[in-house]
Amino acid sequence: MNRPVLILAATVAVASAVHTAQRHLQHREFLELAMHKAHGRMLEVATTHPNLDPIWVRNHPDHVKEHESGPLLMCQWWLEFWRTGLNLGVFTPAVLRQNAKNFMKDPTALKAWALSRHGRALQSRGRRDRMHVALLNAAFEEAGGPNQYPECELGSVSAL
Repeated sequence: MNRPVLILAATVAVASAVHTAQRHLQHREFLELAMHKAHGRMLEVATTHPNLDPIWVRNHPDHVKEHESGPLLMCQWWLEFWRTGLNLGVFTPAVLRQNAKNFMKDPTALKAWALSRHGRALQSRGRRDRMHVALLNAAFEEAGGPNQYPECELGSVSAL
């Protein structure tokens, strides 16, 4: 074969590989977004009707009262929104860091993170999920969360 044909064949092969990788990434992002929308809809229903699925009360009976279920679900909704946004590249770490800092000023948000942060760390699927947990943990610690919820810290250590 002559050289121009080899160069053309290599160019086509590289372009094909890049196209396949882009399609795979787009498909993954589409699935992630579809999952986020479905989860958002579940949270919307649960937030407006917390009596249908009092998941926070059921999972943390010693720490959560029934009237807190709706507000905690709203906090969960924000946390998932930021996690998905970070995974899709919509939010930068700097934006999430600032959002987390402001989020932790709310006592309910602080409680939601105290109760869920160790589980979220265990369920992290990749680098960006771990970054999400790390950024929110830093804001939680800066806001004094471990001192306000020491029982969550002790319980999580024994659960590991």
